[in-house]
Amino acid sequence: MDASAIIAEQIPLLQGLHSQLALPPSALAEDQSRIDAAVKNAILSVVRSREDEVAQWEEKIAERKRELSLISRATGDHGRTVIANGRRESEHGEPLPAQHERLMRQIEELQKSYTERLEKVEHLMLELESLSFLLGLPFAAPMSLQPVAGSSSSATAAPLVAGRPSIAPPQHAQLVPPAQTAPTTHRKARQSSRPPVASEPRPAETTYYDVGEEVMERLQQEVDRALQERETRLRTLETHFNDLLWYHAELNLPSPVHGSMFPLALLAPQSDEEQPGFHARYEQLLDHVLATNPRQTGEDGEDGIELQGMDDIEPEIGLMNWSEVVLALWIDEKEYRDCRIQDLYEKINPLWSRLQIPQEQINGFIESNLGSGESTIVAYEEELERMLEMRRTSLSSFVVNTRKEIETLQDSLMMCDEEKAAFGGFIDDDYTEELLQEHEDEAARLRSEVEIKGTLLKRVKEWIQLRSEEAELEHAANDPNRFKKRGTAMLREEKLRKRVEKLKPKIEMELLTSVPIWEEEHGLPFNALGERVVETIENALAAKEAAKEAKKRAKMGLAPGTARGTTPGPGARSQPGTVARKRVAPTPGTARPGTMTKRPRVVSSSTASTLGSSTTSSMRYPHGPSATPTAHAAARTQGRAFGKPAVGARANGTGRAPPPVYMSGSAAKQPQQQQQAKSAASAALGKGDRPRRQSFRPRPSLAGALLAGAAAGMMGGLAEDDDEDVF
Repeated sequence: MDASAIIAEQIPLLQGLHSQLALPPSALAEDQSRIDAAVKNAILSVVRSREDEVAQWEEKIAERKRELSLISRATGDHGRTVIANGRRESEHGEPLPAQHERLMRQIEELQKSYTERLEKVEHLMLELESLSFLLGLPFAAPMSLQPVAGSSSSATAAPLVAGRPSIAPPQHAQLVPPAQTAPTTHRKARQSSRPPVASEPRPAETTYYDVGEEVMERLQQEVDRALQERETRLRTLETHFNDLLWYHAELNLPSPVHGSMFPLALLAPQSDEEQPGFHARYEQLLDHVLATNPRQTGEDGEDGIELQGMDDIEPEIGLMNWSEVVLALWIDEKEYRDCRIQDLYEKINPLWSRLQIPQEQINGFIESNLGSGESTIVAYEEELERMLEMRRTSLSSFVVNTRKEIETLQDSLMMCDEEKAAFGGFIDDDYTEELLQEHEDEAARLRSEVEIKGTLLKRVKEWIQLRSEEAELEHAANDPNRFKKRGTAMLREEKLRKRVEKLKPKIEMELLTSVPIWEEEHGLPFNALGERVVETIENALAAKEAAKEAKKRAKMGLAPGTARGTTPGPGARSQPGTVARKRVAPTPGTARPGTMTKRPRVVSSSTASTLGSSTTSSMRYPHGPSATPTAHAAARTQGRAFGKPAVGARANGTGRAPPPVYMSGSAAKQPQQQQQAKSAASAALGKGDRPRRQSFRPRPSLAGALLAGAAAGMMGGLAEDDDEDVF
């Protein structure tokens, strides 16, 4: 039953009551007015309470929206995405409690994300601060977190860890129904006249800091860059300690913590110490690494092996600087000791050769004194003193052996008889200390000349060899019986022709370019057998061109030109050549029986062969192959001028050059051993960024290798193999 029905039902009853009471008609009108006012006030009171409830919901929703806006700005793109998704989920005319509940879900989701991000940012900031302290500039400590705009009027930048802002969500009171108050006729009057509706107190505002994607990405990049630099410095530090470990073994140094035994000059000076005690700590650390890892003597270990005892070591700036300084000191010390050992070796090596010390004994001494320790230097000094003492006791044989050495060096330099005769002490038979010193000075001068001419001499001999082969091929091409040869002989001849056509122009161009540069640098002409090499090559090229032109003119039926022939006619080979007389060194009275004191230098031209041809030694220099003539080969080349090819005997009719002469003994194995060493070096370069280090051993000079090869050839004899293929 609604209110109007109740009023309609109760009005007749009220009229009856007025009749019984004999009330005037105006009393009934007053009662009806009171009834209307009461109904109106009740309705207005209910409406007002609902309006107040709606206002409270709207205020709370506005507060949640403001909080959601702050936290969404703090979380960056993720917060904006959550808000956008919430707006899409909302419906038109959505009830206020549902709106509030939706906003609270969004706030809780963003609060969780904000908490996780803030913890991660604080962790990154702590890590970056630690790395910046370790690495120094340009790595700086991170900036403080900045509050988002509108977060709090008194908010300041967040400290790193201490005083971290509270990130707990504000606690909200439960909604309560509004109090019942008297109605008013107008809402504005009602709001101003009634007492305020009781509501929950406003919570303290929370300060939100910017932990968006840009902030996290920037911090992560800085941390990654610092970690990468730390890893790089760790690898550098490990490399330094690995090098120190190897140099410590090579230098045969004691423990660095024993100051009384360790050379103080090989440690970083105390003036460079950042704080007292730092260098002592670094020395103890190095001593721990040296004690943990085995001593690396001889060849380096495999690349990439991690050192033991480096787990808890950080690349401090002071430690990095200290290790670099100590490593530089040790490297300099090793270079100084190596130079000292090399200098002693270069003094001992000629004495070994002249005193005819067995090669096995020499190799044993070198192998037992590897490295750069002080004991190695002492051993070489004692060996030098021992050799000098032996030299003093065998003066005459020493002079003879020195003369043999001089002859070998002169032949290697392709000196003519006039140049050889310039050394007058060669024919002096008064064996004194002064004469020996004169011979040693001459041998030292020739060794130095071999060193500076070594590469070019090799090329000159190769050119002579190729020119001789070219003459052989030309003679074979003119042989009427060439087609009666075996197939293998024809094949060898074709191979030889291709080799000559390929290599000879290349070597000629190289010599015509390099020799003038050498002559300009040294201010001396580069001669071979008394003739200037450049002029000889140019004359040979001109003669070859003139011969081609003459042949061309002959085919055209024209008169022959005045070209020089490059190949002597058949009659020229049968004509006897003049024999020059060689200066002969006197034989010492104390010489041992069977010692060769002189040998022929000149034979008839009918048996002459090209200097540096295939009859030369196969001995190699340390820097590459060489065509150095042996004692016998050099003797067969002195009867003709440099650059003039000779035609060897062709009894077999094959038309190829005579077979090569190989040296026996250790000298014959030397090229193969050197090739294996080069292959090993190439393989080591392929495995890592740097070649393997080996314990220092003295390097034989170019002249020393030449003399060693000559000595091995004389002891082992010259081996010839007619069936050996020159290729």
